[in-house]
Amino acid sequence: MSKRKSTAIYDWNKNQLYKLLYGLYHTKVPTMIWGNPGGGKTSTVNFIGKNLNVPTVIRSGNKSDPVDFSGVPYLIDCANTEGGKALRYSEPKYVQIMKESPNGILFFDEITTCSPVIQVALLSIIQDCQFGEFEIPKSIYRVAAGNYNNITGTHNMSLALMNRFCHIFYDMNMEFFLDGFISGWQNYENCKINNSNDQIDKNLNYRLAVTNFLKQHPDLLNSFPADGAVSDPHEFAYPTPRSWEMIVKILSVLDGNEGEYIQELVKGCIGETTGNFFLKFLEDHKGLEIEIPSFVGKEDKFRLPYPDRHDHVYQIMASMVYYLEQDPKKYMELWIHVINVLHNEDNKYGNYASYDGLIMKYLFSNIKLLLDTGILLPSDIKDFSKKIPCYNLLGLIGG
Repeated sequence: MSKRKSTAIYDWNKNQLYKLLYGLYHTKVPTMIWGNPGGGKTSTVNFIGKNLNVPTVIRSGNKSDPVDFSGVPYLIDCANTEGGKALRYSEPKYVQIMKESPNGILFFDEITTCSPVIQVALLSIIQDCQFGEFEIPKSIYRVAAGNYNNITGTHNMSLALMNRFCHIFYDMNMEFFLDGFISGWQNYENCKINNSNDQIDKNLNYRLAVTNFLKQHPDLLNSFPADGAVSDPHEFAYPTPRSWEMIVKILSVLDGNEGEYIQELVKGCIGETTGNFFLKFLEDHKGLEIEIPSFVGKEDKFRLPYPDRHDHVYQIMASMVYYLEQDPKKYMELWIHVINVLHNEDNKYGNYASYDGLIMKYLFSNIKLLLDTGILLPSDIKDFSKKIPCYNLLGLIGG
């Protein structure tokens, strides 16, 4: 893909709005599109829904009322309450549509014309898919669009609402417009989506990368704007635990795309300055340096690469727990072997209770996971304990 001159905030080809949104749809990270009126934001979102064959429900900010989100209140007869009445809310039509279409798109257009009251209502919708007492599937892709704050009729977006989005800054350039205007807007392209198995491995690797980055730069865990207000669009995105979670989702699904594409999305979650800093860190990050899935079926081959490096051992154990949660049946035997290896290393180096304490941090919740999924039955605990001889699992579960 060739670069074209752009006047947008980040130096990337802004005619690729479709490509950015297509990728973000597959991450389900809520997205905010910034741009000037009439630039094609709404039509692009509609086009994605059409191409993916999923319904797109549009709510316009300047035509919304709080009852659109909570539902219209009404009274019903209820003998168990004082006065014999109870308050209920009618389910909005678009909530019904989204429940029936869990892979659909919920689009809030003209969100910057929403009053502050509506913005408060949107907080739980964007983050938790909650509409008053109603709930829609979290697999719904939530996307919003609005105009820059210097345009008449707009409201400043609250920082709390800003932090719930990956921000995309859109500016259609002349070359893309002329090409699309003549061809009927066929000049779009899909991005690369990692397969589901790769996403599991990458999710862990990027979690480790974020963890190691924040250990070095703890001030960037939660970098709330000092003055409580944002006028520079570069700062619409800023790092918080929530936005670091967005980064992991995006990179796990989309890191097979070109660097400029990834840069746009990373900066859209944590801002330009922090984004550049983190992207530079990723270039040199080595990750765990051990492929845990490669030991499935070869559990007895597992060894600690650096048994005296506590930070590395802690990451291995946390990673093993992560894989066990993804597929308990597949990783149970390897999890058992890792526990025994860590315990034996503890005794070998005369550092008793260091790694044992790490094991105990996760042991109860992991056994509960195996019990809850039916992979381990309560009647099997006694025999299962023999596989981890260093712990009295029967007593642990009883406690």
